[in-house]
Amino acid sequence: MIILKFGGGILKTANALRRLVKIVSQTEKPSVIVVSAFDKTTNNLEDILKEYVKNNSEKSLKLLQELIDFHQKIEIDLGIDADLMPVFDEIRTIISNETFSGNYDFEYDRMVSLGEVLSSKIVTSCINVSGIENQWVDIRKIIITDQIHREANVDWTSTEHLIIEKFNENTRYVTQGFISSSHSGKTTTLGREGSDFTAAILAYCLNATKVEFWKEVRGIYNADPTKMSDFVFLPKLSYHEAVEQVYYGAKILHPKTIKPLQNKKIQVFVRPFFEPEFRGTEIIDISEFSKEYYPDTPIYIFKENQILISFSPRDLSFIAEKNIGKIFVLLAKYRIKANLTENTAISFSICTDDNKHKIEPLIERLQKEFIVRYNRDLTLITVRHYTIAAIERVTADKKIFIEQKSRQTVRFVVK
Repeated sequence: MIILKFGGGILKTANALRRLVKIVSQTEKPSVIVVSAFDKTTNNLEDILKEYVKNNSEKSLKLLQELIDFHQKIEIDLGIDADLMPVFDEIRTIISNETFSGNYDFEYDRMVSLGEVLSSKIVTSCINVSGIENQWVDIRKIIITDQIHREANVDWTSTEHLIIEKFNENTRYVTQGFISSSHSGKTTTLGREGSDFTAAILAYCLNATKVEFWKEVRGIYNADPTKMSDFVFLPKLSYHEAVEQVYYGAKILHPKTIKPLQNKKIQVFVRPFFEPEFRGTEIIDISEFSKEYYPDTPIYIFKENQILISFSPRDLSFIAEKNIGKIFVLLAKYRIKANLTENTAISFSICTDDNKHKIEPLIERLQKEFIVRYNRDLTLITVRHYTIAAIERVTADKKIFIEQKSRQTVRFVVK
């Protein structure tokens, strides 16, 4: 079994979908094609949801019509009818007839998840008219999770059983990334950009021979090409190094993607969609002592839109384990991941993504017991396999709030 994952950023035109069909036709079966929502569809659905939450049905319906027009144009250009109207009618019914439940995360999963349903229906129709047999699969009935919305945790036992049962024929399958459902049948999602993780779940459960992630770029680089002009292409990467990089925020793959693939030593390729003859980057099981491990190439990772929050006891007592424990309990409650932490005698600081839906309630709650200070609009810079020149390069002319250094990694929170 081969898993092919296509990101939404490359699937935005009829010509791109024809290119996808060509790639699929050259791939052995059985195979599973996992697709994200097209282009900016997820963002557009988030905008529709925001207007729905504000009870602005007129604006929501206007945005919905723009989404309909975008997808219908692709259908017309391809000469297909993907039967999308039932999906659009589902959105229309929600925003026209229902009052916001008050549970934003639940509504998010219910509405935004439909972007992947739309894209997968178009992809399966496009492949069909090209004469290539395939089966469309609703992954919401296959990947089972807990009840947590927007960052659901997979029930691996139930999911593996259902995957093996469903994907058991010598054919091609088309399904959705990112989305899933709880045991009670409510739609859940695996986290923003979670389609990569979907591909990894399928590969793990099906003992796939390889997974190919088709991207806009030629493969993996030592820096984001939009941040640095002299980036270096990395033809091979170890599982270990890939895990480290995604943990620190590299936009290679979804953070949860690598581990299940590494567990079964499944071949992983990050390949260029617009240059399919190029091999791309291979992620494999290579030792840190191998020359292919790239210990001499600095890896630059930038996480923007960060907030640095510092907590101090009101009586200026030591920030003891009891206080830190309270903070981490609240971080877990509001599902906030600390990208970096630092503590002094009387304060504890975290650097995290500035998601206002989560951050504002956290700060309000902590202010009841602590003095809370914070700085917004920061960037967390990580350099793996750093050199003095690499450090100077990323810190020049920047105000540094925190610096942390270990044997292979240095990190800065900067303005």
